[in-house]
Amino acid sequence: MMKTFSPGLTLAALFLLHTAGFAQDQSSFSLAEAEEYGVINNQKMKNSLLDLEIAEKKIWETTAIGLPQVSASGSFQNLLDIPTSVVDASLFNPNAAEGEVMTFQMGQKYSSAVTLNVSQLIFDGSYLIGLQFAKFYGQMAETAISNTKNQIKAMVREAYYNVLVADKNLSLVDSVMVNTEKMWGEVKILQKNGMIKMEEVNQLELAYNRMLATRQNAQRQTEIARNLLKLQMGYDLDKSISLTETFDAVLKSIEQANPVMQEFNMANNQNYILLDQQRQLDEYSLQNERAKYLPSVGAFFTHSQNAYRNEFDFFADKPWYPTTVWGISLNVPIASSGQRLMRVQQAEIKLEQDLNNITGLEQTLQFQEMQLKAGFENAYQLMKIEQMNIDLATLIYNNEVKRKDIGVGSGMMLTQLQTQLLTAQGNYIGAVMQMLSYKIQLDKLYNQ
Repeated sequence: MMKTFSPGLTLAALFLLHTAGFAQDQSSFSLAEAEEYGVINNQKMKNSLLDLEIAEKKIWETTAIGLPQVSASGSFQNLLDIPTSVVDASLFNPNAAEGEVMTFQMGQKYSSAVTLNVSQLIFDGSYLIGLQFAKFYGQMAETAISNTKNQIKAMVREAYYNVLVADKNLSLVDSVMVNTEKMWGEVKILQKNGMIKMEEVNQLELAYNRMLATRQNAQRQTEIARNLLKLQMGYDLDKSISLTETFDAVLKSIEQANPVMQEFNMANNQNYILLDQQRQLDEYSLQNERAKYLPSVGAFFTHSQNAYRNEFDFFADKPWYPTTVWGISLNVPIASSGQRLMRVQQAEIKLEQDLNNITGLEQTLQFQEMQLKAGFENAYQLMKIEQMNIDLATLIYNNEVKRKDIGVGSGMMLTQLQTQLLTAQGNYIGAVMQMLSYKIQLDKLYNQ
């Protein structure tokens, strides 16, 4: 008899389902906390846990096929016309004329029967394969939970990164806008005192308006990113959420745990797991087709009590007549005109296709790993370069601000340097997002 799931597995699943509301009051999350919150509250995870319960029931359903099957039945008949039998009269009366017949009714007007049936499967090859498959079906459900958990974590992680990047972009825009607003206010005072031309004021007003539009867009991007994070976490969209991780801390952690240095265990890849499970399913299918060549043996037992009455008095103290029988049934497949053989050969071909697909996937995954690691390295180096470009553009911009403070700078030049700084900041944010994108893809490849 196969080993079924322990009750603790179901209890653990139910516990995870019912903890969905435990952390609803939490509004501040680290990356790890956001991932775990998503695992608990995401609807896909809840359905995966329910699939595990279904698998547990399926295992018992399959096991029960080989256990004793008991049924009871009852019947009642009212013969409106009792059957009439016709026989040759000479059977009872030797002096009867030739061709003379006798008629008589055989049976009782009322009859009733109560029957108990018991059957037991003794041996069936397909049943034994079914038991093995049922256990494997449970393992598939557990694997699905693990894959779903990793998928949810990856989605939450990506959304969390997007919020940090959006916040960082907003802070970079704010740093430029503060200086622009300050400078615009100062030149308005100078212009009122007749110390500079109105064109200088207009130029800085144009720069401020451009920064205002840029900031409004950046602010909207942070709101969109936060709402996406809430959605992936299963968090209430109407509630506020804050992140305890910082942009710089996350980048530092990625640098310390560089995914390029990680070894790839192909057996952990989700696509590989699914394809290998398909291979195992087809192996069970092949075994089942081969098992159909084997005989099947079963046992049965039947006991019935029958009563016959001309009056409806089944509850009176009158006899009931028993019938009891038991036996063994044997079904031996002899010939199917090649049908079974063709099914076996088709299953063998399908299994060979699975092995070819696994080999092809292994090569594809190896290529993807090399491609993603190279892309991550390039994006990481580009991010470092763009960081230096921001520092340089900021230095140039601040120097021009100082020149403007002492009256030797140009509003036009300040506007141009502001655009240059914004471009550098945009390029840096783009490089960071590209690097994080490769990081997410590597996480998915590693099923993390």
